[in-house]
Amino acid sequence: MFLSDVESSADIVPLSIRLCSQAERLRARLQESVDDDLSFAVKIAETSVSNDVIVALLAMVQCVDRDAENDFRPIPFNRDGGSHDESHASALTDMADQALLTLSELYMVAEAFIKSNGWFPVHDLSSSVQGGIVYEHEGSGETSEEPEINGMNWQMKLMLSIPILTEPGCVDGRVVWAAAVVYYQRLHTRELIQQFDLECEPSGGSYNTVAVIDVLKSDEDGQSARMRGTYHGCWRGLYAEAVGEMDTSMCIGKVLESWTDTTLTGLSVVNKSSARVLVLGLASGQLISFLQQHNPNAQLQVVEASSTAVDIAVKYYHLDPSIIDCVSIVDYVEYVKSQCLEGGESKFDTIIVNVCSSEEAFPTLLLNDMFFNGLMSMLSNHPSATLLVNSGVSVDTVVTLVEDACKNLHGHRHGHMLVLREYLLRDHADMGNEGIIVAARKREWSLSVADWQREHMGEHAQSSGAMAVADAQQTQVVRLEKFLSVQDIELIHKVAKDELAASASPSAGLQVHTDSWKVLYLQHNNVLQRKLPALRQRILEAIRQVDKSHFSLFVNVKHVNIRVVEYHQMDEFGELADPKHYDLNSLLTMDIMLSEEGAFEGGDLQTEEADGTLKKHEFKQGDALVFVSHKPHCVGRVRAGRRNVMVLEFWYGPERQCPHRCERFGQEICAIDPAQHLYTQENPNSKREHQLEQADTPLIPLPFRLGSVSTCKESSREILELLWEPSGNVEVAPGKLTSASEEVEANLDHVWDLFD
Repeated sequence: MFLSDVESSADIVPLSIRLCSQAERLRARLQESVDDDLSFAVKIAETSVSNDVIVALLAMVQCVDRDAENDFRPIPFNRDGGSHDESHASALTDMADQALLTLSELYMVAEAFIKSNGWFPVHDLSSSVQGGIVYEHEGSGETSEEPEINGMNWQMKLMLSIPILTEPGCVDGRVVWAAAVVYYQRLHTRELIQQFDLECEPSGGSYNTVAVIDVLKSDEDGQSARMRGTYHGCWRGLYAEAVGEMDTSMCIGKVLESWTDTTLTGLSVVNKSSARVLVLGLASGQLISFLQQHNPNAQLQVVEASSTAVDIAVKYYHLDPSIIDCVSIVDYVEYVKSQCLEGGESKFDTIIVNVCSSEEAFPTLLLNDMFFNGLMSMLSNHPSATLLVNSGVSVDTVVTLVEDACKNLHGHRHGHMLVLREYLLRDHADMGNEGIIVAARKREWSLSVADWQREHMGEHAQSSGAMAVADAQQTQVVRLEKFLSVQDIELIHKVAKDELAASASPSAGLQVHTDSWKVLYLQHNNVLQRKLPALRQRILEAIRQVDKSHFSLFVNVKHVNIRVVEYHQMDEFGELADPKHYDLNSLLTMDIMLSEEGAFEGGDLQTEEADGTLKKHEFKQGDALVFVSHKPHCVGRVRAGRRNVMVLEFWYGPERQCPHRCERFGQEICAIDPAQHLYTQENPNSKREHQLEQADTPLIPLPFRLGSVSTCKESSREILELLWEPSGNVEVAPGKLTSASEEVEANLDHVWDLFD
């Protein structure tokens, strides 16, 4: 943090005096204007936020240790194990207190602004986020934690999040913050460190801030992680994109967090054992570390213009020394110029330019023909040698320069460029630019799932055969009325109940998503085939007929098997809320309604249609709804009663018997499938033969694969939208796959209370 360079107690006291004085002046200006001239107060506040004052103030708040058991009161600062004098501790506490007061005043300006637009805080409504505030519109009665107001900019949204940012929490006895400032520094363009300041308003000079911040993030399943990211320039809040991001619970390079990093890696030539890879821009070192781990034999060369970036990667991301040996600290333009002057054979199979985040402008000094022409000339003659450029927000300029560089190649051939962005499964409207990668090769090329698989996994790689998500969205749901009789349904209920009662481990095959939503896996231990063989056969015959009549996905019908059989129970408040959810790597999904009419309210099955709208489907007891598994679908909230359905998925993998929805596709091994030895006996050499055939593949397979490529046009430009999917190559602890509450594990009677 900013105190890391303060050598003594004598240094901290004057620093505290100066920063407290600056905080008081800012607070006084806000207080003077907020009542008399709100627009002027908003201007002062937004100017300060644009100067990155939020991160500076958060760093001051967090500069003291706090006692989680004593209302988070400050603990006297103790850096080296000894005791510091009273003035030292007082100086730190004063800084933290003044920063909190100033942040509170900035929030009050934001609150006054939204009040002037009809939104008022409702303190008796609890927020979904610790420290968050719920607002209600006085006219419409609408409530929201993030009210949308015309013309409200990111600075105002960041100020409204201050209550969340300043509310400490406790995890395992440790104090945690929604955004913990690990490192903060203001730099001049020549990397001269500026004095820590709240009032720095550059005049003539060019200044930049660099911060390393740990942000608490949660996924759709409620799983939380502390994500460490480096931010250049003004931090824009909890949803800002970092230049490199890492889960602090993992070692660097284990997992790629962003679509940008995944695409830069996924389109690199990593399946060539002697590949030569050049990366311009170290970022956090996450991408570089991932590349090295998945192709240790690659000849990796990294160029980074900033010594500060290298220091940050080493100190705060624990970059491996072996990668530091590959890093050259040199100006990007000078490096490319020197490489071009050397002449000789082109030498890099992949060139990655990753010098900004997707929310930043591409460096102006690099936006010229010489730079991009040089990059194209440095590509090798490998058929899939690729230039990959993270364009930031400078999309049009970068596209033009890369396109011109493709045309300017020596000889009679022209290069070929593709413009790539993420296929958005989620609404990223609040996250600004979604990221564009500009990719180019020296020859004509196309990019499809089959093309990528052939280049990166080999000719004989296993394919799920699943339809691309964009195409699946265009398909229709097929309804089989009264597919099951009441007697069939009663038998399913009985089998589920008997299976739980007879199980030696009550929690086996049971997953508790929430208190209102539980799933029992009836493929576990081959229950469906052992106890309901006739029903299983009828289901298989029906799904084959539906596919033949409507979808034609079962190219080799003999190898299509039941992947999972799920017995769902949803009580009041139960829902599958994500409208973009789909069943990854399955071909078709069949939902069968088990509940009688009137047993529940709400709980509609909905699918996303070609026009982007959600369609509710008629779904009565005994009906089966069949749809392409990659078609986005969701289940509305159950308002009352109990909703029971049985869900089956069909895929090109084996008919699994493990107690979860198995991700081990094809001939991959599932450690908790009791029938795994049977699959291995049937194909004892399959994995070994595949490895021998693919001798030039990376030693460690990528944990993801290209799942979907769709084309769209904006103006006259064609854009490919890519969706990456997990490949199942990463081991997952069995305990993670079959989640059950401690109460369920302890008490068989309670288990059946869930399904009575």
